[in-house]
Amino acid sequence: MFNVSWYACMAQTQRPQTCGDLRSQAAAGAQTVAGFGSANDAAEFTGNQASSQWTLPAAAYNNLWQQWGLGLFATRPANFDQMVAERYGVPLPPPGVSNPYPLPGEDPNQTHGGSGTLPMALTQLHNADGSWSGNVGITCAVCHGGQVGSAADGPGLGPLLGRNGLADLDVLLTEFANTGLANGTPNGNTGFYLFGLNRVRGSGDITNFQMFGLLTLFDPQSLPSLLNPGLWLSGTSGSENPPSWWNLGHRPAKFYDAGMSADSARIELSWYMPYAATPQYQQGFDWVESHVSSSNTWLLSVQSPSYPFPINTALAEQGSVLFHTLNLWDPSRNNPVPPPPGYGSGNGNGSCASCHGAYAPYYANNTAFLSDSTLAGMAGYVTPINIINTDPARFNANTLAIKAQFQNNYFGYPGQTGCAEQFEGTGYLAPPLYGVWAEAPYFHNGSVPSVWDVLKSSDRPALWERVSKPPQTGFVMGYQTDLSAYDQTNLGWQFATLQCDPTGLLSPYLACNPADPENTVLVQSLLTTLFNPVYANGSILWNVLSELTAPTFTNADIENRKIYNTHMYSQSNSGHAFTDVLTDQERAAIIEYLKTL
Repeated sequence: MFNVSWYACMAQTQRPQTCGDLRSQAAAGAQTVAGFGSANDAAEFTGNQASSQWTLPAAAYNNLWQQWGLGLFATRPANFDQMVAERYGVPLPPPGVSNPYPLPGEDPNQTHGGSGTLPMALTQLHNADGSWSGNVGITCAVCHGGQVGSAADGPGLGPLLGRNGLADLDVLLTEFANTGLANGTPNGNTGFYLFGLNRVRGSGDITNFQMFGLLTLFDPQSLPSLLNPGLWLSGTSGSENPPSWWNLGHRPAKFYDAGMSADSARIELSWYMPYAATPQYQQGFDWVESHVSSSNTWLLSVQSPSYPFPINTALAEQGSVLFHTLNLWDPSRNNPVPPPPGYGSGNGNGSCASCHGAYAPYYANNTAFLSDSTLAGMAGYVTPINIINTDPARFNANTLAIKAQFQNNYFGYPGQTGCAEQFEGTGYLAPPLYGVWAEAPYFHNGSVPSVWDVLKSSDRPALWERVSKPPQTGFVMGYQTDLSAYDQTNLGWQFATLQCDPTGLLSPYLACNPADPENTVLVQSLLTTLFNPVYANGSILWNVLSELTAPTFTNADIENRKIYNTHMYSQSNSGHAFTDVLTDQERAAIIEYLKTL
């Protein structure tokens, strides 16, 4: 089934014209988007300038440890770099990649950038003459750089770019800001100090509609849409998984609601744009235009890693047949979920492949299943909300005022049909399933821990927590990324199911934290009850109120942010219930087939 189209939005002159041009653009794009200290690296709202109010001097960065617990450390820890990676959920780069910064007392230009190693989410920028600046900036890898196993586990594994699910953005940005201010420097990440971007580690309000609009605040073309009260009365989209970079060429549209053509590439650099929300916005637009094609070319090259464990080939072959041909709405299944529109009149065959794409050559090369074999693996179907029935917060937030903003906004290619008016908001885009084994947790909000739970809604935990690395006294550790913590049967990271305390006056996390034996609060999730209507009608209020309802003041607070509570706003684990008609044997076979993608 296809109901989404691809529209050409970038100028033809920007695209690679030859194979050599494609290779050189991809290499340049890799440095811009995912560089590790190269002279062309870009950073958050800085572009590739040497510094901005969004960068942090290395002297301040080196003092982050002072915020990690009162009296916890007397001096800067010897394993500071690893502790940064653990606390914020931002993996160190692959072996052999230095990504340097200067340690206390070092001159980066006398030490090849410095002796320290930054995580993938950060980079040291350069001066205009190519020398090291000593300033640290945040990169796209803060959301899109994760870790699955180690490099020894297989090609493409270890620290990788494409999907994260590990980071706590609120903690990182808040402590960057505090450290910058404490060191008397104007270059802390103070711009985000008042706005929380996530409630649960690994997810966040990372595609906040209103924040994107504010980037072009001084652009006269955008201003009328920004002055529309409906823009600010639309709800907050809330918790979302970072959208995957893997196999972007297999999606004709981008974002969970297919709101933009996949060729609307400017928005990929929106958080890198220098001079955002300033009268110098045109200089920021010019920077984006000069980097958009190379960055997009590299992003289109990013592929998912292969499954590293043995596969039961016979079972996978059974799963392939089921995936491509089993009709979930066959009358004998008595599926209580309504079928997709047009089903039964040539619009799909009711299988998993109908929404997620046909992959196996036997089906992809058969015109009875796919009209054109070049569409193999292509997923271009927005499933209506009444059928998919996953959490509606993002769907409800995508109002007509939001659409108008993007249609008149630089990032939406104003005046070009289809670039930012792709779909009239009927539901969510089914993703292609390449590398799905490594994308846990699932659904657009990360509410379901395994593929098995996606396929069987009755097995989904209401409150759960992914397994963390062994604790160190008083220090927050990150999630376990070693493959020993991977569940090969269900496809997902191991997790603990939590029992909710039926009290809970202040934070939903406190009500569901079994590690707090002295919990004396009285009413379960009272703030959730009070604030959910506010979040649904108040745009960035979910972000502004984050420190009240999901605090980061203590290490205990930060640990609690690992708990996924599906009763919280935007975090429901409902939906995709049409696969409940599968038998457990059929689920096991389909899962085995998904390992091959």
